[in-house]
Amino acid sequence: MKCPNCGKSSIAEIFWGYPADIDSMKESLDKKEVILGGCCVTDHDPKWECNSCNHQWGNREDDEVDSDNTSSFDFDQGFNINEVYDQ
Repeated sequence: MKCPNCGKSSIAEIFWGYPADIDSMKESLDKKEVILGGCCVTDHDPKWECNSCNHQWGNREDDEVDSDNTSSFDFDQGFNINEVYDQ
């Protein structure tokens, strides 16, 4: 695969979301095979980034996010912080 912007072949896959175990990703991060995209995941996140020119493109695949499970939370009601953390 080559960057559609500069034509270089040093490409990283963008990992979106919060990694559960960053240590297991360290080697891939060091080799620039994977980069961290951030914790906020949207419906239009890119999948690839060029390590040379930082151009981002492609579409993140939905299997990286459990989109079927997001409707179970009532955003209008919120939550009680004491229920989240057992004190």
